Amino acid sequence: MIRIVVAVLLAIALIVLAVPAIERGASLNTQRQVETSIAAIDDAATSLVETEEISPDDHPNPRRVVDVRLPRGSLTTDAVAHFEITVAETGRYSSVRYVLADGTTRTGVIDEPVVWNDPHGNESVELDGAGEVQLVLSLRADENRTPIVVATRARV
Repeated sequence: MIRIVVAVLLAIALIVLAVPAIERGASLNTQRQVETSIAAIDDAATSLVETEEISPDDHPNPRRVVDVRLPRGSLTTDAVAHFEITVAETGRYSSVRYVLADGTTRTGVIDEPVVWNDPHGNESVELDGAGEVQLVLSLRADENRTPIVVATRARV
């Protein structure tokens, strides 16, 4: 009888000790996955600006397609509730902010300004909910003919 009680107490103690480690691992795994997507967006946007030129009006714009993975909640990942790219006030880069389902907010930076859908606007790129999204980044000209990266969702 004592063996069973000791085994049960030991099992409970191991579970109590393991739960924080599992939660920490899930948070780190989510952070790694989202930051990989941010790095892919940054690489694609920087590549567009550094290696391409704005196309004439009658030609297609240079573009890159990026897969953005926002993890769903599971034992090994925390769910991403909101993901947002906003052009900084200086207009020289973009800031990234993502919020996990538990309310934890994390930030990052993209070295180029990235706007949503309109090169003449300043709308943020917002992705709500978890899952995979393909973003099409294209190099366009703003109202001053300055190159700017414009993000849209890929059409399936």
